Amino acid sequence: MNKDKIIIDPNLSSFFSFKELLKYKTLLSNLARRDFLVRYKQAFAGIMWALIKPLMSILVFGYISSKISSTGNTTTNFLYVASAMLLWQLFSNVFNEVSNSIVGNANLFSKVYFPKIVIPLSTILVCLVDFFISLIILVVLFIVSGQSIHWQLILAPIFILLTLINGFGIGLYFATINVKFRDVKFIVPVILQFGLYVTPVIFSTKYYTDRLPEWLHWLFCLNPMVGAIDGFKYALFGGEAIYNVNYFIASICMSFLFLFIGVKYFYKFERDFVDYI
Repeated sequence: MNKDKIIIDPNLSSFFSFKELLKYKTLLSNLARRDFLVRYKQAFAGIMWALIKPLMSILVFGYISSKISSTGNTTTNFLYVASAMLLWQLFSNVFNEVSNSIVGNANLFSKVYFPKIVIPLSTILVCLVDFFISLIILVVLFIVSGQSIHWQLILAPIFILLTLINGFGIGLYFATINVKFRDVKFIVPVILQFGLYVTPVIFSTKYYTDRLPEWLHWLFCLNPMVGAIDGFKYALFGGEAIYNVNYFIASICMSFLFLFIGVKYFYKFERDFVDYI
């Protein structure tokens, strides 16, 4: 009897399975290692780009925030923008990488069977490495400014995980569409560029809600990154970073809704990927 024989039952792949994924953990780590090595291959600055890109964004948007914000505290503005920008960069990288992961690894599908979800999951690991490297910027800013550490800091990993959930869930949906319609690679950068300005990255949620009509407040807070960024700011700075608890909860609920939709949609069409790639 051949123990390596795999029987593919279409009923078993209807949704995410941790048990099936654990069988391919070696493939997951190998794909992540490959993507990380390729990302900075032949780049003069190499892995330093993980610091350079967010640093430039922080300097530009931190300056804009300090000029427009009514607080007048330049150091505080830079810290707030830095924390939000690093989390947004993580979301942006995960969303972009996941949405292009299936098409970018199409050559693997015809060689051997494995759960296709392994490919987008491997890209998350690479994005996490970049994120933890870029956190050096935030640590330096905290030290230079003399910012005190609050007990809420222990909550920070929760909102980092929530950001991964957002990027992964939405990215999976677009990755599935991308298999059939290659317009996605042009649409995603536009979504991310627009999303930056409707998410409390440069300004706080209070800044937006004070300037938006009341009927738009709920629509604004249905953005899943509102809860992640406000929660991350609360973990780092405490105080009143979470402007409205109801909006905060609504945003977090949207995160898990998008994750469910993305995973469900991915598994619904994954058996058709080979027909289009």
